[in-house]
Amino acid sequence: MAVMCLYGQPGSGKTVNATRLPGKSLLISSDNSAIVLKNFERPNLVVKEAQGFKDFVDIFEEATAKKQYDNIIVDCLTDLIDAYIVEIRENGFSGDIRQYYLAVYTKVKFLVRKAAFCDTNVTFNCWEDVETVTLQTGEVVNRVSPMLPAKIKQQVCGLCNIVAYVTSANDKQNVKQWFYVTEGGPTVMAKDQLFLRKSCMPENAFVAPEVKK
Repeated sequence: MAVMCLYGQPGSGKTVNATRLPGKSLLISSDNSAIVLKNFERPNLVVKEAQGFKDFVDIFEEATAKKQYDNIIVDCLTDLIDAYIVEIRENGFSGDIRQYYLAVYTKVKFLVRKAAFCDTNVTFNCWEDVETVTLQTGEVVNRVSPMLPAKIKQQVCGLCNIVAYVTSANDKQNVKQWFYVTEGGPTVMAKDQLFLRKSCMPENAFVAPEVKK
């Protein structure tokens, strides 16, 4: 199946829109963002709380092994990485701390790689990172990307089939609609290996677009 990294700023609609996928979905929540879903009807959604990184891994591996869900949403990977590092510090460590960070990063990459071979679509929600970059023209711009450690950001995004930035705009009836930016550029990290789209609606993230006759 396919893997997506979905990111955006706080309140941008990551949790709400990631759960609009068709089929039965499991949301693994680590940062209590799932509380917002009480305001919406999600009859085909199961929410499980992960109290820490190990708890998340157990829930994730059990869900992928049992093949009960069409979609698994991890909310959110940024927080889980932070939680993993906190757990290591609280349990005490000896030696070079860089070895422990390397262990964290290796485990995260392993999980993302494993997700690619599951019989379910997997979405990793992330917070938004903003960095200043200088283009070849000399112009300085702000670029948004998933908030992941610099040492593994490229690898994690490379392992995902879709990297999408969630945003919104008003339609012709002046009603706010959310959509995903799936084409990368100087100011946004994004891609769509599945269908080469520039953008898509949240519920269609893993659905092939209709061919216009």
